[in-house]
Amino acid sequence: MTLACLNHCTLDLLGPNRSRHARLGDLAWDAGRGTVLYLTNVDDRTALWEFDPETASRWALTGPGFDVTRFWLVEDPEVRLVFASDPACTERGQLYLLGRDGSVRACLEDAGADHHFAGRLFAGQGIVVANTATETLHRILQFDTTTGEVRQLLEVERPLTRAIALSQDRVLMLEEITNIDRRFCLFDVRARSLVPLDAGCGRIGPVLALSEADILFAGDLGGEWIGLHRMNLDTGTVQLVFKSSGRDVRHLCLQPDTGRIALTLVRDCAEEMLTIPLDDPDNAVALTSAPGHVHSMCFGPGDDLIAITSTPFDPPVARLHGAEARPKGVVADDRRDRVGRFASFDGCEIEYVILGQPEGGQIVVYLHGGPEDQYRREHAPILERLVERGIAVVAPNIRGSEGYGRAFVGLDDGPRRMDALGDVVALHAHLRDRFGRASGSIGIMGHSYGGFMTLLAITHHPELWSCAVDIAGMSHLGTFLRTAPARRRALRAQEYGDAEKMADFFDAIAPVRRVGDIRCPLLILHGDQDTRVPTSESAAMAEAVTAAGGDVTLRWIPGEGHFLTHRSSTEIAAEAATDFITGTMPRAADAPVAAGRPAEDP
Repeated sequence: MTLACLNHCTLDLLGPNRSRHARLGDLAWDAGRGTVLYLTNVDDRTALWEFDPETASRWALTGPGFDVTRFWLVEDPEVRLVFASDPACTERGQLYLLGRDGSVRACLEDAGADHHFAGRLFAGQGIVVANTATETLHRILQFDTTTGEVRQLLEVERPLTRAIALSQDRVLMLEEITNIDRRFCLFDVRARSLVPLDAGCGRIGPVLALSEADILFAGDLGGEWIGLHRMNLDTGTVQLVFKSSGRDVRHLCLQPDTGRIALTLVRDCAEEMLTIPLDDPDNAVALTSAPGHVHSMCFGPGDDLIAITSTPFDPPVARLHGAEARPKGVVADDRRDRVGRFASFDGCEIEYVILGQPEGGQIVVYLHGGPEDQYRREHAPILERLVERGIAVVAPNIRGSEGYGRAFVGLDDGPRRMDALGDVVALHAHLRDRFGRASGSIGIMGHSYGGFMTLLAITHHPELWSCAVDIAGMSHLGTFLRTAPARRRALRAQEYGDAEKMADFFDAIAPVRRVGDIRCPLLILHGDQDTRVPTSESAAMAEAVTAAGGDVTLRWIPGEGHFLTHRSSTEIAAEAATDFITGTMPRAADAPVAAGRPAEDP
């Protein structure tokens, strides 16, 4: 089968119910049926859908009772795929089987654990990692799809974030070492033993099995940049396949029949998409001609590549890229978003993206979560709504962000936390100088860790901000670490520091302890089912600000977790944040204007 007739065309995966708040992701090609599988929340909760490119028809494979987080196609006479669902939005995926007859039945249900399937069934049996949320021991399990039997094979102390079945008796696993580093381990099913491997340790991205003994993976091997590597699991030999100086490899997929690889490289807060032959990596073909974000990609028949991309002002869309031709534009070139850079207080260069037109208007600084994440030039309904209302958004990647090398990720660790806040303050001064803006027309907002940084900014430098929006942020690192799930508490120690040893520091900087200094209105949004950042963090902040006589609004988003995965939740958050900011931020004409130089593209 070939899809050449659709070359460079879009695949209408959403249909008539499309929304600018709908998400698309997790593409997979079902070669047996000639269809595309994917996840979308177009009907509110995330469901597993199927699309036939030949007829342009689509249908849901899971109902509204599920909230699908990932899935694995399998080769089995009865089971078509295994999928994980998290209907409570607690980041604890439960496993279900989708039969070849379309029926769905439970496989593993344990509300106290998050389950990772190893991706293959052998005579109806599969391996699963169950990471417990509240305990310090995690389990490797084996289940039988025929009998329903589940048995425990091994308990381990460290969480295992990924499992890849190489054969019936051999499973590759990734063990969490720190907040950013992982190491490979081999699990022997018969011996029930887990053996760590010395090779490949570091930041590890996508991993693909080439054979029982060979894998392809994106990783930094403990170095600065993430490249593409091939490793023999028997010898531990690691071979560099592809790297690009100063850029990380992020996404990766393989066409096993032809040996062609598709990958993305991070640059300017966006991703360049290209394909390379596995046996000739110097012969790369670039597919991207303008900046944007790649959400997911997979190979279809032959070397046809299907990719979901978006830009800040273009919602996610799936396109087919044929093997022979290079598209003239995978994502739209829209000058409403552009990249800038400035020197922070210590000379460290910080990159940011401008959305909209800040010249002569209002500005909101948006801080991403993580902190070891990155603002990406992808579609974000909340930020798009602000720009539509005439408010420019400036999204920096302050120190601690991914995409700028390993050393940059660690620049905010432990006692250097306030250096990251120094970047935010330096950005404010840069915006004031570049665009002639005064504090009265600059607001700030952020999600998760970005919400924490927002609260730090308005309590430690209250004179700079006209309004603030905190979405699921921490209000005290000490209480956050003490109440976080045991698994996350241990991993967060390298990033934030030990809760006991740094108790005095955490208390001294805690926003909840400095609410009397806040001068601007504050909106707090938080999903009421959040288990990553406990809801007690937002409740305590709102209570303290109210007690101090401050202006605060706390709004719970019902039935939602940390990441606002429901379509209706992003609609609620976008409307609430936009109405709050436009209603509280002084118009640029009413705010005092600082002298500045004319705006220009960096």
